[in-house]
Amino acid sequence: MTRRASLWEAALDYAARGFRVVPLHFPVEQVRDGGRVVGCSCGDRACAAIGKHPLTPHGLRDATRERAWLQWHWRRWPQANIGLVTGEVADVLDIDGPAGRDAMRRWAAEHDLRLEGPVVRTGTGWHYYLRASGARNRIGLLEHVDWRGVGGYVVAPPSRHANGERYRWVRPLTAELPPVPAELQSLVLPPPPERPPDRNFRVEPSGHPYGRKVLERELTAVAGAPRGRRNHALYQAGIRLYSLVAGGVLDRAEVEDGLLVAAEASRLLEEEPAQTRRTLASAERTGLAHPRGIPLRPVPDGPAVPEPPAPRNPRERERDV
Repeated sequence: MTRRASLWEAALDYAARGFRVVPLHFPVEQVRDGGRVVGCSCGDRACAAIGKHPLTPHGLRDATRERAWLQWHWRRWPQANIGLVTGEVADVLDIDGPAGRDAMRRWAAEHDLRLEGPVVRTGTGWHYYLRASGARNRIGLLEHVDWRGVGGYVVAPPSRHANGERYRWVRPLTAELPPVPAELQSLVLPPPPERPPDRNFRVEPSGHPYGRKVLERELTAVAGAPRGRRNHALYQAGIRLYSLVAGGVLDRAEVEDGLLVAAEASRLLEEEPAQTRRTLASAERTGLAHPRGIPLRPVPDGPAVPEPPAPRNPRERERDV
């Protein structure tokens, strides 16, 4: 695409290259309190992923290469942004903002890494396209650096960012994508932690027994949460577990890893990776600010440890699709 194609032309071109494509919501100007602001076409005033989440009823499950389907949707929503499913044709190294750029530069300098191949300038960062490796989504590969692989998607040019900028190709998309460099493989290719098929989590015998029991219960509850409740369950569990971290009962890294695995088990991490990361970050901040130790009373058996209800995330929004 030498000229800037229209959104529907670009969507068809990506499909012809083998990508499964899904229409995304898009930024819209709105009038609030007498002033003009940018919101999301989804209509949620508190949307934290403006122009970045699917607008079709079944989300990524609606992604396709079928030309007629794509034409119909872009005739209906001509301003729709473009989502490309990752992990099939391409994986994408997602670098967000100056913090991500600096973290990636430091890591690349330490490992003598030079990235080749197509690059997109996003609204705030960069997307590096690499040959699909079979790796799954990895949130927090480095600080503000994520990996979009199996189960993920990215926003593609010429979609519009909430800041008004268009996504654009800095180095053009090519038919032959470079493989994941050997230096990156240690970060993106290890298999995710194993989890039992029945979604009952078992915690290794470290730390206080009370903390282990709470961790097992909370992770199992998140992994098995029903649609419409997954994001809320993750947020509440995160607050409870990080409050035990602040109280010295649980290990912070163990809680972080466990919550990511539980979010993956519920498919929340696959379907809404950005929102999931924001939910976890908010839960971590709140939990660490409210330390909790080991109670004097015994822990009763049951589906959850009775605690005072955690504060609700005012920006929380379940994005099940």
